[in-house]
Amino acid sequence: MFYSAPVGMNPSSFDRWPRYERVRFVLVKRQHRYERPWQGFIVDWRKTGRRWEALVTYVDDRAEGSGVRTDWFPDSQLRPIEVDPNPPRDAWF
Repeated sequence: MFYSAPVGMNPSSFDRWPRYERVRFVLVKRQHRYERPWQGFIVDWRKTGRRWEALVTYVDDRAEGSGVRTDWFPDSQLRPIEVDPNPPRDAWF
């Protein structure tokens, strides 16, 4: 493939992907306060009364088999995870 301009091995900062506007990755708080939270992905939202609930797909490390589950959780049990699709400059892949 031929390029009309010189191409370097390191992409410039202008080639970065934009940040995600809507956060869909969350941590799901478990029953016991010292248990490690589940990492989940929000599939859908619904309003029940005055509260919001999210349909979250997560991996239950206590379950047998694959452990992939999808359940409704109140928004009070969820903490958003900020996702940056751009690796730091010193990241090695």
